[in-house]
Amino acid sequence: MATVSSHMACRFIEVGHSLQRGSSRRNGMFSLHRKDRQHGYRCHVAVAEGSTGETSRLECYSEVWRAPKPSRMIADGRAFEEEHRVRGYEVGPNRRTTMITIANLLQEVASNHVVSMWGRSDEGFATDPEMAKEGLIFVMTRMQIQMDSYPAWGDVVHFETWFKESGRMRAQRDWVVRNSDGVEIGRATSTWVTISMKTRRLVRLPDRIRERFSRFQLPDGEDALSEDRSRLKLPDLVSDEEVNVLPQIARMSDMDMNGHINNVTYIGWVLETVPEELQNERQLYQVEIDYKNECTSGDVVHPLAEESDTPDVFRDVDTVTYVHSLTRHTDAGSKPTELVRARTMWRV
Repeated sequence: MATVSSHMACRFIEVGHSLQRGSSRRNGMFSLHRKDRQHGYRCHVAVAEGSTGETSRLECYSEVWRAPKPSRMIADGRAFEEEHRVRGYEVGPNRRTTMITIANLLQEVASNHVVSMWGRSDEGFATDPEMAKEGLIFVMTRMQIQMDSYPAWGDVVHFETWFKESGRMRAQRDWVVRNSDGVEIGRATSTWVTISMKTRRLVRLPDRIRERFSRFQLPDGEDALSEDRSRLKLPDLVSDEEVNVLPQIARMSDMDMNGHINNVTYIGWVLETVPEELQNERQLYQVEIDYKNECTSGDVVHPLAEESDTPDVFRDVDTVTYVHSLTRHTDAGSKPTELVRARTMWRV
């Protein structure tokens, strides 16, 4: 009887199969299928019939996976690139990433870019230490993400990001998303302003800090999204009736290092207002979101949504478009405060 060494091992796994032992016979060889209880490896090994010794090599579906490349500054230190492997908890039922995953990764890459420029700060979310001394932080006021396709579980995704000044009180950060073959599959742009951590009000960035930033910005870099397709005004909702979903409650776990509800959380709340059948039939092509007011842990957020016309510049894309609004109600009878306004486009 052929034997197989008990200490054979594979380094990587194929997930999602039940523990199994079995064998099949073909051309005088036994093919044994084995899954290690401790490590979850699923491998097979061919053993010559009648052999009593150990086999020379255990064959695995994948012995070595390419690791994401090291993150690094590029373009003479004026841009940044980073790779991420998509984890199992970052995909939906179709085994592909969601817009929430992409938004979180964009935020992570931008934060790591900041850390690469001037190190970690004990204040805020990837804040310049010089800004922290002044009690200042950057906050996002607008985000637009456009995805042609979504990476699958296990894929390595490549991100590039850069920023540039946009007027005296604003900055623009852009991203490009590529798959493991280097094909561009997505792009995003965002607008940021400076606020005081104490008053939460808009303030101008001091000249010495603006000069510090100017050394790292990519002033001549191309916009990830053309100007005619970005910064479009989001229309008002015609109806004031709430969609048939439960209000959302802001949780402590939704708070980020800047002390407010994280930007990506709002996108998740917005997507809850889209009919399930639409989400099953179509792919989310683009989300635009204007951040108008903050909310904090314990606030009750009420969703509004309705189907809307697709902007003319996107008529070349077969989309169904929705406009969304998230509001906070404080006192009974008082006018609700709009937290965000958003628009989503869904394509076949």
